[in-house]
Amino acid sequence: MTTGGRTPAVEVGGTSSNFTACDLAWSVAAGDAAALPVLLRELHPAVSAYSRARAKHVGHSFSDADRLALEACRSILAALSAPSGADRPFLRLAYSLAAETADTRFAVRRDAPLTRLQHDILILRTIVGLDPEQTAVAMALSPCRVRVEQHAALSSLRAA
Repeated sequence: MTTGGRTPAVEVGGTSSNFTACDLAWSVAAGDAAALPVLLRELHPAVSAYSRARAKHVGHSFSDADRLALEACRSILAALSAPSGADRPFLRLAYSLAAETADTRFAVRRDAPLTRLQHDILILRTIVGLDPEQTAVAMALSPCRVRVEQHAALSSLRAA
């Protein structure tokens, strides 16, 4: 199967190449079934880490978070399969669907010292491991805004 002029995300023998999750997602959206399990192996740990951080923040168990992560991964894959699945950056798609899924299950605490934006930036930067530019793409912000909000969040936590 062709991937629209790009090199396939998965070699014929099934061993993965050094493509990013975004490249793998593009391949899945283009119909490359062999890229699907590789994408899940790349995607699930990050979605699980995000879900666990959101769950812990509101007092839920990691088993609840793990069920939520699987649900979020299914939502992400379903969105990729939709005709408009490749219309926005993959990081933004994955983050927005994981956040939506977490919002339905884990209510945000009102007494938290951080805004939801600051909390999510800290999760994506420190737990998921995204850099400021990747976080900016995921959250539809500028990298400068990500840095400013992260600084404000850390200052709030130090003061609390």
